[in-house]
Amino acid sequence: MLDLYMTRAAVTMTANLLRMPAECRSPLQLAADAGLTELWRHAAPETRRTLLLQAAWEARTAFLADADDDAHRYAAYLAEAANIADQRGATRREFTDRMDPHFLLAQSLAFDLSDLDTSLVAVLTLAIRIPAGWQA
Repeated sequence: MLDLYMTRAAVTMTANLLRMPAECRSPLQLAADAGLTELWRHAAPETRRTLLLQAAWEARTAFLADADDDAHRYAAYLAEAANIADQRGATRREFTDRMDPHFLLAQSLAFDLSDLDTSLVAVLTLAIRIPAGWQA
């Protein structure tokens, strides 16, 4: 559980910095400078999956526009899946625990050790768009 809270706090802090108009670094540059890249690499895959799904749920009403890379496409898909689940009356817990296609995508991203940058940028893309801050 500590892994989840520490990683979520680091993702939240990095996303807050990325929201700043003066921030000119890319999400990956800022994550590397903040130590988030290493933390993400050492986090359990289940932690990465949970954070992807929780961030998607919290950012479900955010418009993610046209995606120009895989990370943004994955983030957009997860946010749209969360929005559809919400419209159908699902709870956050149902969305994050049900083995539907969105869960399998998040699992695939989280367990892909050869491309952790994609899942990290996806979770940051979602976290930046959480309107009222990440709920516990």
